[in-house]
Amino acid sequence: MKKILTAMALAGAMSFSAICSAAGEGSILTKDQRAAEAFTAAVTGTEVTFASAASNLAPELKDKITEANFKDIQSKIKAQLGDAKEINFRAFEHFNDGDRVVYVGSFSKEKVVAITYLFNPQNKIINFAFAPVKPPQEAPKK
Repeated sequence: MKKILTAMALAGAMSFSAICSAAGEGSILTKDQRAAEAFTAAVTGTEVTFASAASNLAPELKDKITEANFKDIQSKIKAQLGDAKEINFRAFEHFNDGDRVVYVGSFSKEKVVAITYLFNPQNKIINFAFAPVKPPQEAPKK
């Protein structure tokens, strides 16, 4: 009986410690998601201003993306991908020197688009990519 109670107490303690260790990365993910979703909304043309999207950019990326070329980024995404239909969170990876957050979206011109954001340790976007995912082409038959 003592062994069963000890095993149950140990299992409970291990479960609780696993929950507590995940809590730190959960807050990082929440910050990263807020930044990525605000930037995605701004780039895809919904009602988010450049100023609010730029607040989530790292200084080195802020130097490259100005309000003038931000409009160009919006128009290129609209021309190549079309209108955003649906964008869903897919993956989060936490590293010592930053994070990677991946979304998968559906647009009017492209059925599947991988949207990847890279973050620095201060939860600011340092790079991003919108990449259409194409099905593999069949090999020519002999």
